[in-house]
Order: sequence, then C-alpha cells, then structure tokens
Amino acid sequence: MALSERDEVEETALPAVLVRRSDLPVPLTHPARSFFGGLPKLPPQLEWPTAEVRANETLETVALTFVAQIDLAEVPGSGWSPLPKQGTLYFFCSSVFVGEGHPPCRVLYSPTAGGAYPDRAPPPDLMPLAGADGDAQVKWLDPTIDFHSKVEFKYPLSFRLFRDFYFLEDAVGGELMIEELCKALGPGEPNERDLLQFRRASEYEKDEHWPFNWLLITYVVRSVLSRVLRDLTSGSYYKPLTDEAAAELKRLRAGAIGWLERCRALTPMDDVDADTKAAFRSWLVDVVQAYEKMDGQVSTYTTQITADLGNAISHTIRCMVAQDVDARDDAPLRYVANLARQNHWKTPTVENGKYRHFSTALHQMLGYGSGPQDATEGAFGGHVIAPDTR
Repeated sequence: MALSERDEVEETALPAVLVRRSDLPVPLTHPARSFFGGLPKLPPQLEWPTAEVRANETLETVALTFVAQIDLAEVPGSGWSPLPKQGTLYFFCSSVFVGEGHPPCRVLYSPTAGGAYPDRAPPPDLMPLAGADGDAQVKWLDPTIDFHSKVEFKYPLSFRLFRDFYFLEDAVGGELMIEELCKALGPGEPNERDLLQFRRASEYEKDEHWPFNWLLITYVVRSVLSRVLRDLTSGSYYKPLTDEAAAELKRLRAGAIGWLERCRALTPMDDVDADTKAAFRSWLVDVVQAYEKMDGQVSTYTTQITADLGNAISHTIRCMVAQDVDARDDAPLRYVANLARQNHWKTPTVENGKYRHFSTALHQMLGYGSGPQDATEGAFGGHVIAPDTR
C-alpha cells in the first residue's frame, strides 16, 4: 500500500532541540550556564578565538564576537543526541556579514560545566558588533566607551524537544512542522504591530512617554549627529552639497552638539522633566522637517531618523535591564512590553510552516538544520552543532 504524502514526511522525522532566549536581557552577574550574548565563562586553557575579517576593504585580525555558550547538561536528548552529555559549547562568529559568503566562525568545547569559571573579560581587539562599516552597525554607539558596542546583551537560554522534518515549500510538511512546534511552544500569541517600527515623526511628537532618561537622549542625539556628519561629508549619492543644505546641516550639527553637552553634565539613568521632554521632542521634529526640505540633496531619509529613534528606545531599555532587572520599572510599560513581545512565539500560519519562516527569536540544534531562522539578535541555529576543541 502506497504511503500518503503525510506519512512520507512523517518517516523523515528527526529529533531536534529548540533553543529560545529570554524575552529581555539580564545583568552579566546572572547565574545562567547557557546563554546568548554576555561574556563567555571560558576555561583558562581556551583562548578567545581570532580571525581575519574585512573592514574598510582591508583584512584585519580581530577577536571574534561571542555569540553564546550552551551547557550540554541542560540540553534534552539523552539516548539519541550525538553531542556529549556533559561539558560546554562556546560559539564565536564574525559580526561582519555584508559581502562575506562565509564569515569566520568557531565552536569550542570544554568538558567542564557552564558555570565552572568566571566571565572572561573581553579582549582589547574585540570586533565591534556588525563591524566598523556593517549595515547593522549601531551608529550611536562608540566602541571606545560603550560596552554593548562590542558585547551582545546577555539572555538566558531554554531548550525544548521537537521533531524536525525534511521538506521544502510543501504544505503538508509545513502543517506537520507547525503541529510539532505548537506541541513544544503552545499555540502562540497574536502577531501584534510593533509600536516603534515604521512610526512617523508626528506620532513621536505626541508621545509624552519619551525621552524617559538622559541615556536615551544621548543615543538619539548621537544617531542624528552621525547622520548629519555623514551628509556633510558625502552629500546625496556623492553629489556636491548646495550652500543651503550645507548651512542647514551645520545648524543641525550645532543643535546636536548642544544637547550632547547637556547630557554630559547629567547622570544617564536620571529621569527627564516634562519641559525638557517637550523641548527634546520639538528638537527632533525640527530635525525631521529639515531633512524633509533636503530630500534628494543628502543621503539620509526622514524615515531613517525615526527608525534610529525606535531602535534607540529599545536599546536604552536593554541597557537599563542589563544594569538592574528592576530598572524596567523606570521605563514606560508599553515600550518594555513591546520589546519583550518581539521575542514571543507568534501564532503560526500554514505559509509560515511551508517556508519555515517564523517571526520569533527561535533557533534549533540538530535535526535537519533547516528550522526557524528569523530570530531577533540571533546568530546561531539551523545547523547540526558539533564540538570543536581546536
């Protein structure tokens, strides 16, 4: 009797492990033994991996970005997993992916537990996240003073067993995939709209919830200043700047420098009074309106200004929580919930399963290595992981 298509896909099932990170980061002192980001708890005999990466069209030898460590004693799979039952895996990778077909990566193995050693201090030649000129480089972070310009935020990891299937763009296989993921993770939450993504300047102007501390003002001003300085240097598509555009950019530069000087005199986590909040929102609206007038004359679009602002809000909340888990109470609840929700398992659709594309921070170990890959701030997953002690 011939097998149905569903039975044929079922016969390809392999056990695999889902790897999920916490919704929000934790302080570096958190006792997790398996975690994404942060600093590796490397044994003294293991060196922090280095590699040649491309920066500004030249090759430089740098210390690779630490991605995650996994204490194998915490990973389910006894009896079928080819991985050691004990010990710790350490993942490192280049953060430069633009123009790199095969970015250098290293996986180290130690037979010791994930909490056996203290955090390894970052080496002085640690590469900045996304590289000096990577598309995802956060322009408002300064590698000389901002810890999280080179070190990812720390997120504890958890693990769930599931069955992985071999199929490609197949509705039946996708249905099976969704069934298995829902068994492991539940039915999911509604895919609600991100509060900050694609938000217009007019919406920010009316939102009295920000800026909620001086660290956020610092990041927003730095992001604007980085755009202005770039536009003063290059113009639009390397066309010469008009006198009017140059004068407007210099005005914006002076305004940004003024705000930075105010920031330097204040404690980053201090609250911002209502009058200063209103003045800062007005300043940003002025920046956006100035760029609207310069449309086509410079490289920056107004949407990039507001996108930078949304990213700065989320980054500031991560900084607050990474400093003190109770600090989230000092940020607007709706922004904190919005950031956490980006990591939640969303109710999947048939198309999600068919193309193995899920809008959540979800990765896998073992199986076919072709599972969920659309993870926020993620850098490992979808590959059969094996130890490498070189």
